[in-house]
Amino acid sequence: MNQPEDAELVRQAQAGDLSAFDQLVLRHQAAVYRYLYRMTRNSGDAEELTQQAFVRAWQGLARFRGQASFRTWLFRIATNLCFNHLTRRRPFCDLPETLAADPAVEPDQLFRRKVQQTAIEAALARLPADQRSALIFSVYDQMSYAEVADAMGRSLASVNALLYRARMALRRHLAEARRKGLV
Repeated sequence: MNQPEDAELVRQAQAGDLSAFDQLVLRHQAAVYRYLYRMTRNSGDAEELTQQAFVRAWQGLARFRGQASFRTWLFRIATNLCFNHLTRRRPFCDLPETLAADPAVEPDQLFRRKVQQTAIEAALARLPADQRSALIFSVYDQMSYAEVADAMGRSLASVNALLYRARMALRRHLAEARRKGLV
């Protein structure tokens, strides 16, 4: 059975079909949460912002014209909420969640991976919010530059510049971590 495309689900939801919007939520909530978690580094904030993004999407669905994909429109809503959130609060990070260790992975390998992951997350956290957002969309969410531009409400040239500056800054921050032997 073929899944309906987002555009068809949006049309159905705009006509009042709540189950169509539920399908859109189920389809996109994990990706929105992952993006917001990477931006805020706090699971509670990411959950709350994810819920707010879908509430705003539902409230604004009648005005959605399909000039961008539903996905990029939704990520733009999430980005705006996240930027507002980040300017209101000082960022802090959750305690790391403990996961069961993979018995096939040696403890020293697991430790090195965790140290590297922590260094990368710390380097990402040092980036300005717009650079971090563009980089997360591009690398983690595998969006094209055009999709990133739509999601952020920026021009393609602006996204190119943001990603260039983000990558250069990330290299500098990770070079510091390399000198300390962390990566």
